[in-house]
Amino acid sequence: WRWARKASQAISSTEEDYLRAIAKDTWRLFEQHVGARTHHLPPDNVQTLPYTMVAERTSPTNIGLYLLATVCAKAFGWIQLSDCLARCEATLDTLGRMARLRGHFFNWYDTRDLAPLLPAYVSTVDSGNLCGHLLTVANACDEWVQQAKVVTGADAPEGSDTARLQAIAATCRALALEAEFGFLFDRKRRLLHIGYRVAEQELDASYYDLLASEAR
Repeated sequence: WRWARKASQAISSTEEDYLRAIAKDTWRLFEQHVGARTHHLPPDNVQTLPYTMVAERTSPTNIGLYLLATVCAKAFGWIQLSDCLARCEATLDTLGRMARLRGHFFNWYDTRDLAPLLPAYVSTVDSGNLCGHLLTVANACDEWVQQAKVVTGADAPEGSDTARLQAIAATCRALALEAEFGFLFDRKRRLLHIGYRVAEQELDASYYDLLASEAR
């Protein structure tokens, strides 16, 4: 408890600079490794030593985090709104072409051809992460649209940008709400299964149970 910071205690300028530097380094990874070659999907990881090696696979969590990072990059002023819109639209277009099960994206995809990696699996926590990120991105777009109604001048989004923001928000919400979580829920235990094995058509025998688990 000695190291816990009081909620009312503001961080120092040095701490803020440090955190911003980490955030920008994180964004640079996405900026460098997400593009047409990856179907606008983020890699699961990038190995830098002893040489650069990019994992040509991605997951729902990776995708959701990338979309959220793109919105944050715009909020921090590292990219323009036009770049943010183009990146989000390109990724959402890819998502519209990827195989799903009952609205859920599979746990892993090959970023070269968008094929689900075998064995196909629906991960409850990965789906939850993606849905949460999609809804957050939608809310950010809605906020920018509302700001556009009161902001005038160079910082105000153009009418076409507003329409694009609204379309992105609608697509994000639709994808999030299409994921059916009911079949992953054990009503007797009142717990979520870890996931669903597609080939066997079986729910995973393990559950998310504790508050501190990934179910949170």
